Amino acid sequence: MDVRVWFLPVAVSFATAFLHVVFCKAGRHFRKWLSLAGGIAVAAGCFYSMYVNYMYLSSGQVMSLLFATLISTISLFSVSYSQWYNPEDNFVYDSLLFLFIGAMNGVVLSHSLIALYVYWEIMAVASFFLVLFTDTEEARRAAFKYIIMTGAGSVFLLFSILGIWLIEENIFWKHLFFFSMLIGTGIKAGIFPLHTWLPDAHPAAPTPVSSMLSGVMIKTGIYAMIRFYFVLFKPSWSIGWETILILIGVITLLGGVFLALVQHDIKRLLAYHSISQIGYIMLGIACGTSIGLVGALYHVINHAIFKSLLFLGAGVLIKATGSRELGNYGGLARKLPLTFGVMTVAALSISGVPPFNGFVSKWLIYQALLSKGGEIAVVALAAALLGSVLTLASFIKVLNDSFMGVKKAEISKQGLESSPFMNMPMVLLAAGCLLFGLFPGVVTERFLFPALGEYVPLNIELIKTASLYGWLALAVFCLLFIFGRNWMRKFRKTEPFVGGEIFTAEETAFDGSHFYGTIKEIGPIKRFYSAESTGKLDIYAIAGKILPGVNRVFHNAAVRAVDSVYARGSVILNLAVKKLKLLQNGLLARYIVWLFAGIIFLMEVIRR
Repeated sequence: MDVRVWFLPVAVSFATAFLHVVFCKAGRHFRKWLSLAGGIAVAAGCFYSMYVNYMYLSSGQVMSLLFATLISTISLFSVSYSQWYNPEDNFVYDSLLFLFIGAMNGVVLSHSLIALYVYWEIMAVASFFLVLFTDTEEARRAAFKYIIMTGAGSVFLLFSILGIWLIEENIFWKHLFFFSMLIGTGIKAGIFPLHTWLPDAHPAAPTPVSSMLSGVMIKTGIYAMIRFYFVLFKPSWSIGWETILILIGVITLLGGVFLALVQHDIKRLLAYHSISQIGYIMLGIACGTSIGLVGALYHVINHAIFKSLLFLGAGVLIKATGSRELGNYGGLARKLPLTFGVMTVAALSISGVPPFNGFVSKWLIYQALLSKGGEIAVVALAAALLGSVLTLASFIKVLNDSFMGVKKAEISKQGLESSPFMNMPMVLLAAGCLLFGLFPGVVTERFLFPALGEYVPLNIELIKTASLYGWLALAVFCLLFIFGRNWMRKFRKTEPFVGGEIFTAEETAFDGSHFYGTIKEIGPIKRFYSAESTGKLDIYAIAGKILPGVNRVFHNAAVRAVDSVYARGSVILNLAVKKLKLLQNGLLARYIVWLFAGIIFLMEVIRR
């Protein structure tokens, strides 16, 4: 393996973050192209590393590079989208974004657990300030909750890392360190009930950041969990823990989708669906088999694609209407046809409808549960199927309230779909939803089997057959829509008689958010919704009530730390910028000297 290019994505990310500080006075137009160049360079570094090192990598290293490529690609799309969504943001946002990207790549590319932990903390700090970036009251609450919960998770993870050499010495320590690992990685991944930071942080963060948080950051928790479980602890080392993992997957899956069903804030709804989809990945991991791991890894890739696309589409709706409330949307299909098309593709993908990519990975997880057998696996399979049905129901509500229905939302700006910085990422992600559904054999044989280090017998032909029926169903639906629409125009329209008073369609409209709200009154799950609304499922709130003094100390310390960083950091940054401005004197020769010096320094860092 050529180590010199292995950490190239990390080095380029951090270098781009530094360059944004150096050229902070250069103007937004220059920094826009600097960000795009940096994003392309990071993604290209991953592909180049894969090309150079592919024949010499172990299975674990292939998995690391697979995660790094996924992180870099989704990040590139989010960086491009940011140029349209946040055109007025300053160099701090751009620098934090690339610091975040570099840290995520560092987590998955690290050769040691200590290095992984260092990058883990850098990632937490960078994402904290990105969630806090708008500096609203909502953002502050969400950011402090996020940093405190993930900070607690980091303590558990560090405890597990430092004591990992004891797992073969004593069975008690092995159970203790496995529990510690599960808490540390589970908080970052958003498993139930450690998920409560996620539905607060995603809506509060800028939409491109939400796309990265949901699409790739929570996958770093999954990556760490896979490496610990399959490499250090080994699957099925404890039947009790295996059962607990399956139950966590089921509860995460159903808890997330039931909470998503009743949401009317589109970003909060998508955040709960992220939790639900993590439940599917947990089921694949919990099986402890090669088929289960293939399904989990495939769903990691697919979830990154369609969930990032959903957040980017939601950002267009928010930008168009100035609101996150589904009740303020409606009738936007003709005004935003591209957004309607790509969000429909993403909605069908996340719901597991063939022939889209979500169907393939969910099918593999179903297959893993069936092959595992046992009562608990059957219950998990039934829960997974129910979760897919409820996910589809939830996104029918989203598509209806946003793009169809009788309500007609007013768009604050025109020409929202004219920017290639926004169009290209969404179109390419939608294409990914189709391609990863059409060619499952290529994905598994070229990427997933090498990541496992073994060939796994999968019934790919059956998946292709089901996808074919999916294509036929879509074709029939499209034909019925086209011809049925022309046929319906032949009917005469009359005004309904409603007791002498005539109401418009808009006045009698009943949106999906209110209709789905009636689910809260269903007996068996009424208590669940009541517990969630009163904070009884929020482990952060529960800990604050049990230890109010500790909670106040940590909260006040966090507030003072943030204020200190802003106050002192701005002073230090201004002094640094003044010094760096001396380098920008307009002399081309001096620029070339510094450019070569930077390249030499970067190459030396990579070499070491």
